[in-house]
This record gives sequence, C-alpha cells and structure tokens, in this order.
Amino acid sequence: MEGHTVRTFDGDILNLRMRVLAMGGLGIDQIQRAVLALVRGDDEAAREVIGRAAQVTGYGQSIEEEIIGLIARRQPVASDLRAILAIGRVATDLERVGNAARKIARLSIELNSSGERSPLPHLYNDVRKMSRLAVSMLRDALDAFDRVDLASAAATAERDLELDGEFQLALRELVTYVMEDPRHLKTTVHTVFLLKALERVGDHARSIAASVPRLARREDAGAAGAEAGAGVATLASLALADHQREPPTESRLG
Repeated sequence: MEGHTVRTFDGDILNLRMRVLAMGGLGIDQIQRAVLALVRGDDEAAREVIGRAAQVTGYGQSIEEEIIGLIARRQPVASDLRAILAIGRVATDLERVGNAARKIARLSIELNSSGERSPLPHLYNDVRKMSRLAVSMLRDALDAFDRVDLASAAATAERDLELDGEFQLALRELVTYVMEDPRHLKTTVHTVFLLKALERVGDHARSIAASVPRLARREDAGAAGAEAGAGVATLASLALADHQREPPTESRLG
C-alpha cells in the first residue's frame, strides 16, 4: 500500500511539472509573438497576444489550485513540500512572463498609434537583441527545470548579468538618441518600458533556475523520486514543445 501511495504522489508531482512546462511553452510563444508584432507594426497580432494572456493566467490559477489540493491530500514531508512550493513559484514567474508579453503588445499598439514610424527601426535593434537573449534564458531555465540539471541552472542564472548589461547599454543609447532629437521623447520612453519588460523576463528565468536545487534535493531523497524525475525528462519535454510547434523564429526577429 505504501509503494502504491508513493507512486501516486510521484505521479502528482510529475503532472504538476508537465503543466508548468506547458505553461512555459506558452509564455515563450507569447513573448516571441509580442516582439514580432512590435517590430512589424502589426496591431492585430498584438491584440491576439493580449487576448491569449488569459490562457497563461488560467494555467497559473489551475496549478495553484492543484498544489493546494495536493498539500491537503498528501501532507508531504519537508523535501516534498519544498519541491511542490518551488513548482508553484515557477508557475508564478511564468504568469509574470505572460504579463510582460501583454505589456509589450499593449505598448506596440500605443507606439503604432503615435504615427512615429521613422525612428522606430533604430530603437528596436536593442529590443530585438534583448528579446533573443531573454527568450534563450527562459528556454534554458525551463530545460534545466525539466531535467533537474544543476549545472545548466547555474549557467542560466549567471546569464542574467549579460541581459542586465545589455539593458544598461540600451538605456545609454536611448538617452543619447533623445538628446539629439527631443521630438521622439515619447517613443523613447515607451521603448524603455519595452526593454524593462524584457529585462524582467530574464529575472524570472533566473528565478526559475533557482528552483532547480529544491527539486534536486527531493530526487536525491530516494530512488522513487529519481525514477519520477527520469520520466519527467522525457514526457515533460513534450509538454514544453506543445506550445512551440510553430513559434516565430529568432531569425524572423533579427
């Protein structure tokens, strides 16, 4: 009976992790689509991103409800509880990634309505660069979460410094730009908000990477946990890919 209970609990953890990875795939897709809508000046695509934001929120709410129910039913021990709460924090970070995508889409519509099209391609070079880096970090953090890879998680967290550096460099370039032509102050301020949203995506990727050691401690606690983790490495990858069957490629954003 005890073995059956453990296997069932491991199955609950597996299901939670798969749902988080599916949510992550949707979050990555949302960021990519929002930036693509921005650089193309496509208001319809931006509105689609805003409309899909509820899906990300829905994932987060359902995962939270599952976690509360799981804790109430199983009354997990300390290592299991830390792992469950870590999964919940990842879902929270991904919900905020979805909020960042929605913000980018809304700013895109506002910028398009301003009619200031001529300077935007110059300003969006930094947006495209930071977008590629932020999405790469988020994908790598989710992969580390999927495989419970401590080395990959640590490497991903360290890359946040690179993204922060790009953000600071972009700010200096934007200050120089607006000082040379103050007529584009509003456009420049909106671009700063865009860059800040992408910088925050990197922060959330770092936070997701920081959850991996908590999962590793649970898997090290017993053979059953390790076997469950091996299943996740295969099955959860499918969940992560589910929302990325036809994502905007990085080359299309470059």
